[in-house]
Amino acid sequence: MQMVQDDLSAIEEHGSKTECAQGIELLESFISTLRFKQAALGHQLEKEFVRDHEERGIHMDDQTRGAAASVALARKQSPHGMRNYLVNCRILFEDTPHLATACARGEFTEAQAQAILTPLQALKPLRRTEFDQFFAQNPDMFESMGTNQIKETVHKFVLSHTSDQESIEQKTVEEQRKLSLKIDHQRGRIMINGEYPLLQGMCLKNYLDDESKALRKKGDKRSRAQIRADLLFSYMMIGEPSKMPIALHVGVIMTDRALFAGEREPAYLEGYGFIPAQSVREWISGHQIPNDLTPEQIDAKPDQELIEQLEVRTELARFYTAPGDQDLITMDSKARIFPEKLKKFIAVRDRHCRTPFCDGIVEEIDHVKQYARGGKTTVFNGDGRCAACNKAKEAVGWYEYIAFGNGHPIMVCPGSAMSYKSTAPPATGYAHKPFPQLRCDSKWMQKLKERLKPHDGPEDLAA
Repeated sequence: MQMVQDDLSAIEEHGSKTECAQGIELLESFISTLRFKQAALGHQLEKEFVRDHEERGIHMDDQTRGAAASVALARKQSPHGMRNYLVNCRILFEDTPHLATACARGEFTEAQAQAILTPLQALKPLRRTEFDQFFAQNPDMFESMGTNQIKETVHKFVLSHTSDQESIEQKTVEEQRKLSLKIDHQRGRIMINGEYPLLQGMCLKNYLDDESKALRKKGDKRSRAQIRADLLFSYMMIGEPSKMPIALHVGVIMTDRALFAGEREPAYLEGYGFIPAQSVREWISGHQIPNDLTPEQIDAKPDQELIEQLEVRTELARFYTAPGDQDLITMDSKARIFPEKLKKFIAVRDRHCRTPFCDGIVEEIDHVKQYARGGKTTVFNGDGRCAACNKAKEAVGWYEYIAFGNGHPIMVCPGSAMSYKSTAPPATGYAHKPFPQLRCDSKWMQKLKERLKPHDGPEDLAA
């Protein structure tokens, strides 16, 4: 331990960018391993509380009472939320041994581990073990993901087993919709608080976000929050809300099997996350599907009336995946500026900012290899970033290049001789299948040869 401290002290005084970055990464892995040990001790402490209560003949609804408070005091934290932490520890050590092994190696920070475990609380132990086995077969499925992206991935798995209940809960929101206005005399304002069903709420959110962004680009001096507030007020004053002249639009990604054949694979609602496929079928068809049907009954025979309504009333924008695969295939452009349809395709593919561990939304579409350096305007050489990360990549010494592999992988080198891999999420499923380029890209051999050319420096590596 003393040797480690001496080495770190030397790096603090005279370390290069690479040495400092490597030291930070090493310490983060070390901290993650120690947090795993804390979780193991917390789980053991909880079991000791249960054993002590049983030996004393104390019977209560919660035999673990007192364990959360003891762990919180030992960690010098508030006891609020600590019971949830212990539930996750129980899942980690009793239901997900492969995940526990990865945590023991320091592969996940405590926040990342909690993001994986918390959604699994909704499942029975057998399903948790099933997820753990899937993780064992795909150990890189969370690589470079931020906590929100991790939650989305796990929630998609959970939703495939709990979609009926969640769909029922979403229907009750229609009856519970509300809008309240509270007077704040101290600051002289009116506070508006409302709850809307998911479809109407996302339509309104997308409209306000798109309009505020467009006005800002035209030079409007107001902040986007101010523009959204003004737009909402102006339309509220028009008259009946149902007649507001708003072009409603939401983007949903789902398989044809889930849309037409009644499969239970979750759909992805842009800007929100994964939702039950049954909810989307009802949105598109315009009528409710009974929730009392069993999965076998739903899968047995497609509803012809539903299919006819889908075909007549809905304009479906199709993004095709490779045959038998889960990744969206490409579309290109010869322009320097990405066309709007190409931007939309990349935003749908990437979902989140492509900087590793960033959970930001895609605000800007840019070239991986800069256009000035010979980079082409293609899906292959494009990625989505939040505004801050897109500016950060212009730092001196920072370069990025496209790697060989599935899921449109890019390598991010932030100028410190360190490199991080970023992969777009699979359009369907939970993890990428191996080497989809060999099946879906007719030019894969040509691109492979280009990637295998010798590189002389960062500019060439960006290829």
